[in-house]
Amino acid sequence: MMTRIALAGIIAVLGCQAALSGEQPTPKNVLFLLTSEGFAHSPTVSNEGAPPLAEKILRPILEKMGARLTVTYDASTINAENLKNYDLVMFYTQGDLTRPNMTNTPAMGPNGQAELIQWIEHGGRFLGFHSATDTFDVEGDEVTPYISMIGAEFKTHGQQFVGKVQAVDPGHPVMAHIPDGWELNEEWYLFRKFNVDAIRVLALMDPGAERAKQEMYNIDPYPIVWIRALGQGRVYFTALGHREDLWEGERFQQAFVDAVHWLMSTGDPQAEPNYRQVVPNAAPKQESGG
Repeated sequence: MMTRIALAGIIAVLGCQAALSGEQPTPKNVLFLLTSEGFAHSPTVSNEGAPPLAEKILRPILEKMGARLTVTYDASTINAENLKNYDLVMFYTQGDLTRPNMTNTPAMGPNGQAELIQWIEHGGRFLGFHSATDTFDVEGDEVTPYISMIGAEFKTHGQQFVGKVQAVDPGHPVMAHIPDGWELNEEWYLFRKFNVDAIRVLALMDPGAERAKQEMYNIDPYPIVWIRALGQGRVYFTALGHREDLWEGERFQQAFVDAVHWLMSTGDPQAEPNYRQVVPNAAPKQESGG
């Protein structure tokens, strides 16, 4: 019931936006990849053939925008020829997508990373949820092309807790429904290998009292929402999305709509890198670099 109510509210907002401000920039064809090599988050899991929760939430929103959504576990779809059919690609993925995966679906080809990045550089739009940063990650100091593109690599996480969002660029259109001070329960990823010279950080997470409970979170606020321009394309990443109740919430869904509108717009992306200016102490404990 909560999901239906939230979706109805989002769809009504979309209608009002179109009526009041003219047509918003929207995609025509969207590809949503849900492949996981070793761990599948529950919003990506199809039970007994039913659509996964992430699809149930996003399909009506995108269809209201006029977009056609293709949801797949087939990572081989990330190739130069097939990407020509899409103007927005979304990943809620995990692991090395060129290896066998949990759904026994085709793996990405050896040129998949390069062809995805080239597609973005030529004007494609990319959106990553949560474990999209736990994709093509490697040990040591190496930074894979995909991690450089998305902006950071998953390092670890602890127990779930209520963190507080700090909006460092509250006027950015992506942040229209992510208020400063938003407190939410989530599985909070920690990151490393930040592409500090490429990303524009929009929001940080302040661990607050959790610093005294979990040592790994005894750190300064760190990035959880960021964007970047890449050639003629655009990239958006949110660390949110582990918990099902978050997907079902109106604020998360509205933030998704805002992200899509920004991704598909063609004006000034407002994506000037700002990591060194807004991340406290440039997050030295986060092994930033890249």
